[in-house]
Amino acid sequence: MYSQTTPAAEIPRPHASRERVSRLLFHYPRVSDQQSREILDFLRSARHLDLGQLTTNEQIRPQLDAFMADHKRHFRLKWTEGLAVVGGIALLLATLWLLGGAMP
Repeated sequence: MYSQTTPAAEIPRPHASRERVSRLLFHYPRVSDQQSREILDFLRSARHLDLGQLTTNEQIRPQLDAFMADHKRHFRLKWTEGLAVVGGIALLLATLWLLGGAMP
């Protein structure tokens, strides 16, 4: 039987759980740079349900607000993302306009 192994460098690191991020935020701002990156990664990639449960936790809400304020540059929309949204809307409107002209 053939078994392929993946080098350790290619194995994706596990995503932090909501509970772990809650514990890290509870200690914010006394967290390491690596722990801050872990919180950032979670906030960017977590499911909406997990984010909602995290934001409604009143015990860590002040620390979460402080973290968001301290790292707001990481949550800004990049100009390329904004351009893609505007282009998508323009394409949708042009398609609808063309379809409207094709209808009798």
